[in-house]
Amino acid sequence: MDLTRVFICAAVFCISTFLFWKAAGNLKIKNLNMISMLYYYMMVFNFLGGSLIYIGFRKHYLMAKITQESNIDLTYYFIVYCMIMFPLTMWGMKILMEKHVVRRDPLTFIGDRTKFNRNMIPAQTLAIIMLGICTLATLYVFRHLGYIPVLEVLKGSNLSALRQAGSRYFQGNQYIKNLLMITLTPFVSYYIYVYFRYTKDKMWGLLFLYSAALSAIVLTYDFSKSPIIYYLLGIYLLETCLGFVKDIKKFSLLVASSAIILVFIYAFVFGVRRDILSIYTGPVGRILFTQIGTLFLHVEAFPMRHDFLCGASFNSWMSFLIPEASGLRSGRVIMEIYNASGVQEGTAGVMNTLFIGEAYANFSVIGVLIAPIIFGIVIGFTAHLLPGLKKNPVIVLLYVKMTLQFLSIVEAGFVDILYSASTIFLILVAICMYFFSEQDYLKKQE
Repeated sequence: MDLTRVFICAAVFCISTFLFWKAAGNLKIKNLNMISMLYYYMMVFNFLGGSLIYIGFRKHYLMAKITQESNIDLTYYFIVYCMIMFPLTMWGMKILMEKHVVRRDPLTFIGDRTKFNRNMIPAQTLAIIMLGICTLATLYVFRHLGYIPVLEVLKGSNLSALRQAGSRYFQGNQYIKNLLMITLTPFVSYYIYVYFRYTKDKMWGLLFLYSAALSAIVLTYDFSKSPIIYYLLGIYLLETCLGFVKDIKKFSLLVASSAIILVFIYAFVFGVRRDILSIYTGPVGRILFTQIGTLFLHVEAFPMRHDFLCGASFNSWMSFLIPEASGLRSGRVIMEIYNASGVQEGTAGVMNTLFIGEAYANFSVIGVLIAPIIFGIVIGFTAHLLPGLKKNPVIVLLYVKMTLQFLSIVEAGFVDILYSASTIFLILVAICMYFFSEQDYLKKQE
């Protein structure tokens, strides 16, 4: 093992941790906020695995596809730049926001009391209406799929093919599936949970049980493993923002529950039982190497095996600004290069990775240089704008959901930070919820 490389990894870890700490204000588990959550996520899913690859742990199947040693070093230096420039930009945004826009930081926001409307009827009515919309959207999607996911698991069907059929080849209305079912359902469930935790009312409790069950069905409709973990993480973040987390016991429970769920899915749904806890296979390999390993494939593939996309990953409606825009995501290109047989059989989707991967695939090294700055500006602005608003259920809900959105976007790609239909949809829904369910509270404040 090269001790010089180990020293580089350790030094970068210390520098990045310091910068994230300055940007977040606190990295304590019991006080998780938008930025500290990103710190832990990127450290576990990106930096740790990338560092292990850099110092010599290269027996993961994705590393076998790398043909040039220099690409491993170059990729890691990209990761190093991202792990430093990203929090540094957010720290700069924190200074600007606190000086010119807001006076309250995320830690103060989490410690403040949430102000609820005494009249619960508008909020409960809204919750029931939105749950009805989510239920109808789910029934619509399952009708077009032609199957119920849980039953297909029990029947032993080809889950890879069904997953692509449900996501990439869905024949129904994409907006109903992506916005009303996938995006809105857990959002409404979180909204109900906030009121249930505050009121302890049985009606809110029943609504939450139904919404949680519906969310579980919705989030696993394409047999993905991570969405249900994200849902549980959202519950924990709500607990934190509402002031119910006093120590790390609940977080430990979250981690244990997530581990059990992942092992169960791998062992009994996907049939992976041999070496399930190996560092290179199963859930451990997926967490440490698979996501960040795809970044190494991006650097290997562009431009040696595929020309730079030059903006093709942007949505086609943006072609008036970027002529090449066509919605061609780099993760799909990588999948077509390294798993062509899976693409032909209809069992392979995309190979997503850290957002600088798509930035590199489109704009080469310049993309890598500017992507962490853009992400830092957008996330840093949001992380301090929302806590500056009056803390009520909708603001808490939006803060938590935007945190989860950013966690997803960090792995989804560079394009999503600039335009995401689901993010825009959530903000519009939150605005409507704010004025509908908090109208009496707003009048009292006037």
